[in-house]
Amino acid sequence: MDNFVITIARQYGSGGRTIGEELAKKLGISYYDKDIIRMASEESGIHEQLFGRADENVSTKQRFFAKSGIYKGELIPPQSKDFTSDENLFNYQAKVIRQLAETESCVIIGRCANMILKDYSNVLRVFVYGDWDFRIREASKKLSGTTKDIEKFMHKDDKRKEDFCKRFMGVDWADMTKYNLCLDNGTLGYEKCVEEIESALEILKNKTYIREYSPGKKSQKSFPGDFFIYCGKVYLIRREIWISEKNISV
Repeated sequence: MDNFVITIARQYGSGGRTIGEELAKKLGISYYDKDIIRMASEESGIHEQLFGRADENVSTKQRFFAKSGIYKGELIPPQSKDFTSDENLFNYQAKVIRQLAETESCVIIGRCANMILKDYSNVLRVFVYGDWDFRIREASKKLSGTTKDIEKFMHKDDKRKEDFCKRFMGVDWADMTKYNLCLDNGTLGYEKCVEEIESALEILKNKTYIREYSPGKKSQKSFPGDFFIYCGKVYLIRREIWISEKNISV
């Protein structure tokens, strides 16, 4: 694998951004967050301020138009009246994210990068979360106001992320099946989360495939070997194994 990408989606106050920064520093790779907006502006020639409209800030009203705005990978040309539409602003951000995945190793925060890069084999998709009390404590380090004010902001921020992913990618932002690794930072702590991502990255680099195993399903096969358990499900870890419905080849 020439290069790899770690995408990190996170609940507000979960510490996902800090984990991403520490991880990038430890691995000696680039870290991208709001830089994506600047890069998309340079790529498209569209003023950077306009990208704020598509920067994880979708109104409730806009959610009802999600189906027509789902990302298809196509850029709208400059001569079109929709060149600066929210959909095209997202398209250019997606283009930048895909270019990064193809050219360098990096950490990318948010922006539905996990779904934009869903077909890329060199991507580790991470979701960072935490219990409510932990998130309030972490958020209070950055936000001023009463606990009620902070809780209101957290609800609003999580809703924006949910609406953003639903509108432009048509998926549930908090659906953990869209990620390879989900980490409870409130329980594990920052250092352990970084370590867990590094371990998962080694699996990705070594082309070790992780496949969910559901006992009793005829089309699936059981193998001896390493495994881990997450949310009551058993996941087998096998090196260089490809499994189809009809056959198994090693």
